[in-house]
Amino acid sequence: MHKNKLLTYCILCLLLISIIVPIPITHAASFDSVVNTLAANTLETSNAQTGSGFFQQIFDLVFNKILGPVFNIFGGSSSTSSPSKNNPVTVKPLPPTSGTTLKNKIIVVDPGHGGSNPGAVANNTKEADNNLAVALKLRDKLVQAGAKVIMTRETDRTVAPEGSSLSKELEARVSLANSNQADVFVSIHSNSNSDPNIKGAMTFYPTGKSSALASAVENAVVVQTGAIDKGTSAANFHVLRNTSMPSTLVEMGFVSNQEEAAQLNSDSYRNKLAQGIFTGIVNYFNNN
Repeated sequence: MHKNKLLTYCILCLLLISIIVPIPITHAASFDSVVNTLAANTLETSNAQTGSGFFQQIFDLVFNKILGPVFNIFGGSSSTSSPSKNNPVTVKPLPPTSGTTLKNKIIVVDPGHGGSNPGAVANNTKEADNNLAVALKLRDKLVQAGAKVIMTRETDRTVAPEGSSLSKELEARVSLANSNQADVFVSIHSNSNSDPNIKGAMTFYPTGKSSALASAVENAVVVQTGAIDKGTSAANFHVLRNTSMPSTLVEMGFVSNQEEAAQLNSDSYRNKLAQGIFTGIVNYFNNN
């Protein structure tokens, strides 16, 4: 291999000499200046005004800058050379998407109330209907992202047998989450207050447990909907207290507020709410 390189080197030297020697030395400097001007980015300019500079620059141009890299005569390497064992290429993985984040996660979605228990009712708005409408939209987004979704209800009904006590109704929802070893539990509600001016979204988490899921959902809902951020708060609600996985209860808005009641009845706003809760769940899993 080295003999072949040496032979190539000698042939190229002879070729170069046969080209350069006929040039009168008196023209060397002026020709050198032309070469220097045309190849200013590749030639050394310290000897640009001398004949010796001309020969040195031609040698450097032909062998080091052009033929050397092309034929690898000198076996050198440059900063733009192909990856080698000494310079491995590191492939940085893409950031996780919702599809990879939620794949095979078991998520229980709990639309609050239903059946004989309509929840809060005001301004021609029934809480149970709003809760279910948003929950179904959320379900579709989660399933599309690869999650396994368990709904406590998918129609306007109670979860426990009709006529059961409130405690049995709530326990039926908790049991679905615990028996299926869910990764998270998300309960969806609409709020109400005696003051019709109060409005905004708020999210609860179990007393004494992490607020990470609630915070992620609250932040994303506010971003998606533009609702007033009423923050997160610890609560001792039955469905939060008794579920064994990270859980949160979302109050999407106040049906007692005329403006928010109209929004909660709007399909476009329900889409925003579902997207916000979905994004919050994704963000939670990305960071925990």
